[in-house]
Amino acid sequence: MGQELKRTLSLTDVVALGINGVIGTGIFLLPGKAAGLMGPASVITLLFAALLSLLIALCFAEVGSKFRGTGGAYLYALRTFGDTTGFFVGWMVLMVTLTSWAAMVNGLADAVAATANIPALEDGIWRDVSMVTFMGVLTGINLLGAKMGARVSNFFTLAKLLPLALFIGVGLAYINTSHFTPFAPMGYEANFFEATLLILYAYVGFEALVVPAGEMANPRRAVPLALIAVLVVCVIVYVGVLVVATGTLPGLAGHPAPVEAASKLFMGDVGAGIVAIGILISMIGVNSAQVFVGPRRVFALSENGHMPRVLSLVSPKGVPHVALIVMFVISAAIAVSISDFATLALVSVVARFAQYISTCLAAFLIKIRKRDRDTDEAAFRLPLGPAIPVAALGLCALLLYKSAQSNIEPFKYGGLALLAGVPVYTAIVILRGMRAAER
Repeated sequence: MGQELKRTLSLTDVVALGINGVIGTGIFLLPGKAAGLMGPASVITLLFAALLSLLIALCFAEVGSKFRGTGGAYLYALRTFGDTTGFFVGWMVLMVTLTSWAAMVNGLADAVAATANIPALEDGIWRDVSMVTFMGVLTGINLLGAKMGARVSNFFTLAKLLPLALFIGVGLAYINTSHFTPFAPMGYEANFFEATLLILYAYVGFEALVVPAGEMANPRRAVPLALIAVLVVCVIVYVGVLVVATGTLPGLAGHPAPVEAASKLFMGDVGAGIVAIGILISMIGVNSAQVFVGPRRVFALSENGHMPRVLSLVSPKGVPHVALIVMFVISAAIAVSISDFATLALVSVVARFAQYISTCLAAFLIKIRKRDRDTDEAAFRLPLGPAIPVAALGLCALLLYKSAQSNIEPFKYGGLALLAGVPVYTAIVILRGMRAAER
């Protein structure tokens, strides 16, 4: 049984994986919550989150173009800042992996319960059974190989974009501009950063497409192109969805399923049914992307000695199968234990900043060019010198600071997750010392 992942992913596979990993539950479930905080001005938070995501993605593009290995932000931090920082970035990435899949599958269960009017899926044993069964099916598909997982991702990417294009294209003709006034009924400052942090969940996931670099045919070219392409597509789709939902749905603020409700108003039951199916397909797709990328993160941690070696075992199909099965078991347990989608989404976003900040720092530091052993010349270089990583770091710090002032709970969970890694890393250091002494 080999220990190397197979390079079978094309640029198209990577772009589709990125779009599939980003456009999912967030844009369908969160606009109502964001509008409840900001009113129609929530579109500004969407654009602000897009700007921040683009700046971070550009940092990922430069740093990612220097590496051919699997691991993404964890690998970059390990190579740039050393073992300790690398471990804790990887640990938080692992926490994101486990909680985000749990959040996504809960969001899917909520959507199915509302769309198909199945009260049994709102709570209780049947909800748990359906979520675990669905996660198990996706796990089984990905055990068949990386190319099979990519094909599934490609299918869901196309299937989700068509209904969204229909919703935006038809809905633009039915926009009532009076729905945009007052534009900021609660003001621009009171809830801006809290709404931005919430809506940022709709963008998170773009960083996942750099993780399977070890399975890309030409990662130094594919990573920068895919990151930029994915963010551009997502911004266009998200702005279109939010503008149409705001302009056509009078009761957007606080609505649990605003896209489906809006589509019913201007397309009737048939059109709403098509969009509803598209929403469900989109949510299934983002789950499929998560189950594809997540095990590669666990694999990278194991391969570098930060998790048990058994988790880096690769099947004859080229799949880190042990990591995949372990991730399924733990994420399923979290999904049935914490069924609040919004809570899991916020915790996931906060935990992601460990990889965002570390990668932006890596892009800023010339040191990474000296420590990289994979290439002498980067395939992609950021324009404007250090301005982009500095701007990304500044906006990250501002968003975290302001958001913590308005809602500290997600940060408490994030801090607890970070502290949970301390005994794990301590054990790793002790075991390394014991092995060195034996030699």
